[in-house]
Amino acid sequence: MLKKLFFCIFFFHLSNVNAWAVELYTEDFPPYNYMENGELKGIGFDVIEQLSQKIGEKPSIKVLPWSRAYKYAKEIPGAAIFSIVRTSGREKSFHWVGPLFSVRVSLFALAGKRDLYRGNNAERLDIARKVAGIGVQQDGAGEEFLKNLKFQNLDAITNVKQSLYLLLKDRYDLLETSEEFISYAAEKEGILVDKFSRVAFIGNYDMYLAFSKKTSQETIQKWQNALEQIQQTRR
Repeated sequence: MLKKLFFCIFFFHLSNVNAWAVELYTEDFPPYNYMENGELKGIGFDVIEQLSQKIGEKPSIKVLPWSRAYKYAKEIPGAAIFSIVRTSGREKSFHWVGPLFSVRVSLFALAGKRDLYRGNNAERLDIARKVAGIGVQQDGAGEEFLKNLKFQNLDAITNVKQSLYLLLKDRYDLLETSEEFISYAAEKEGILVDKFSRVAFIGNYDMYLAFSKKTSQETIQKWQNALEQIQQTRR
């Protein structure tokens, strides 16, 4: 009887380990990954959920501030972070699965200041280099990209959910973000989206699931294969 009980406990433990095979981290950044009524939702989470079902695993997902989520995913074996942009500065720090989806990112200003940014896109970016401050997510891909474009007037934001409010209050002149975020945040705050205007295009960001370098290649390949299978069914 004791042997049978021990076997059942041991089997349950193994089943539980397999069910929670990897630990994933993300941030509260709508509309890509965000908490609503105690549940994780968003474009990125939807893709992760599809991949999990395809693989047959139920990963543990924790929502943390970006810098902490990034640190844990980078250091813990078998851990990963989503939705993250694959940049040259991050390339060697992770194993990459993706792209999961793409985001079009630009610089936005209050609509009343749109006329300050004239000319072609390159000329408008040059004007943007001379403003007092541009809001960017701290340690985010936008900060890296804009620094590579010789921007020195970046104002790091630790809580991106406040960024629209700070732009309205003239905390900075421009905000680096996407139209999806502008639309979502404006609706949530009861603000007319017409109050904001895109003044310069930065680029299309491909979003990934990034695993710790201490993660096995078998795990990486399993998630990448699942993604490719799902993408093939959509073609």
